Amino acid sequence: MSQQVFNMTELSLDIQSVVKRIDALDTELRQLRQTLLPMDTTQSRKPTDHPYVESVPTILGGEPVIKNTRTPVRAIVERWKFGETPEEIERNLPHLRLAQIFDALGYYDDHREEIEKHIELNRVPVND
Repeated sequence: MSQQVFNMTELSLDIQSVVKRIDALDTELRQLRQTLLPMDTTQSRKPTDHPYVESVPTILGGEPVIKNTRTPVRAIVERWKFGETPEEIERNLPHLRLAQIFDALGYYDDHREEIEKHIELNRVPVND
């Protein structure tokens, strides 16, 4: 019985030290994020009328992107225009969820002229 009490006490101390270390790492991570991300980056995010799309001046010059990524809406639209279904786009861009892809296509439908301009600006010239 005394062996079990000793092991439980030891286990409790180990868990406490792990929790303290996780808290310390969390604090360090928050400080690192504040150091790496300029304060105005989070404040300058421009929300849109679409939950998964945003414009951030420091990401692709403010071109609409999927939130918390650097994936522009135009990249999704171009894949869709080339015949990929939303499900195929999700398989080819596995960091995105289907809801984000549908929202990007909805954004395109609401802001077609803006996205077409970004597509044209990023078109790779073809040498004849």
